[in-house]
Amino acid sequence: MFTHVLRPGAIGSLHVANRLVMGAMHLNLETLGDGGAALAAFYAARARGGAGLIVTGGSAVSPVAAGGPGYSHINDAAHHPALRRAAAAVHEAGGKIALQLFHAGRYALLSGTGLTPVAPSAVPSRFARTTPRELTDQEIRATLDDFARGAATARELGFDAVEVMASEGYLLNQFLSPLTNLRTDAWGGDAARRRRFPLEVLRAVREAAGEDYPVLFRISGADLMPGSSTQEETDAFAVALADGGVAAVNVGVGWHESRIPTVQSAVPPGTWAGHAEAVKKALCAAGHPDLPVIASNRVNRLDQAEELLSGGGIDHVSMARPFLADPDLVGKERAGAGHLVNVCLACNEACIDRSFGSERVSCLVNPRAGHEGEFPEEPVGPAGRRSYAVIGGGPAGLEAARALAALGHHVELFEAERGQGA
Repeated sequence: MFTHVLRPGAIGSLHVANRLVMGAMHLNLETLGDGGAALAAFYAARARGGAGLIVTGGSAVSPVAAGGPGYSHINDAAHHPALRRAAAAVHEAGGKIALQLFHAGRYALLSGTGLTPVAPSAVPSRFARTTPRELTDQEIRATLDDFARGAATARELGFDAVEVMASEGYLLNQFLSPLTNLRTDAWGGDAARRRRFPLEVLRAVREAAGEDYPVLFRISGADLMPGSSTQEETDAFAVALADGGVAAVNVGVGWHESRIPTVQSAVPPGTWAGHAEAVKKALCAAGHPDLPVIASNRVNRLDQAEELLSGGGIDHVSMARPFLADPDLVGKERAGAGHLVNVCLACNEACIDRSFGSERVSCLVNPRAGHEGEFPEEPVGPAGRRSYAVIGGGPAGLEAARALAALGHHVELFEAERGQGA
């Protein structure tokens, strides 16, 4: 049924089992002080569930690059054991994992880092509610070194690839946009000069990590900000990345300051795929038909991903929060049990809302998310099977019944009120 979704593929030198990418999500598991146990358990569960490639939440390339207090820091040795453990756990579960290299720029929260945010220009941010400091030429070059060291370190720690965050209004996206890059030096001005910093990041990262090491770029297909980058500029940037040796282009949409919703439940599934298809078309026209393009945002079911892939306009689909809601998303479909998939509601309640603070990310329809190590879900054998009666068919009762049944127990659910329960 899912011939396109489940077809193996390649991202540069990296072979993936299928065309599903688990997109980056900041989890606030990265700095729990547990040696990376929770982070490793979270990613391993998604690898066992069948994600073709997992992309970690953003790992800051410097202290000022972090979005908040719960971010990992790829260039800080104190964070390396947890990151190494996460990569090893995914490999042990049979998966592949890329580390996302991250710099928030003017979206960094002063309250979370204690540092004044930096950006291409001192343009106030409605999201961070502060005015960043403009980067000097020397600081820009130092930031390039930060990205390069981060890529080399990611490879040393066992990650299969890196993804550079250049979307959603973060630092590289800020350099690209005329709204936030007001510079008149070699790092700003016309569109070509605004592209210079992201392209230099690609060059530096590939040089540091090795040309055989896959480097993905998460770019903005549309900023959804009046007066920002045009479609022609977006296409030119994607082509320049392809010329520079990028392994894949992952296309996101929207800034945190945009008035247009992008990931809320009110947005119809697949709405933004056209932006990825436009990028793919531009790459084909420029002589890069084989460069993988990844569509993302508001795809929460495998049949939606199958439909997008079957059109031939994209090569992979990124699904982030659907893997939060159900780590076994792919496994259940493969087993013919798609009706049991726990579907993401796009409610934002325990995922995105928490990710901007310090509380551990979880999921309204999967309370085990982020707590996999504390609540292992290992089915019992025949000797351990028991019969349980669950009294009350409200949300807690239904979840208790589901969890017990998933472990292999016999469950009967009792509800006094007519029409409730299951």
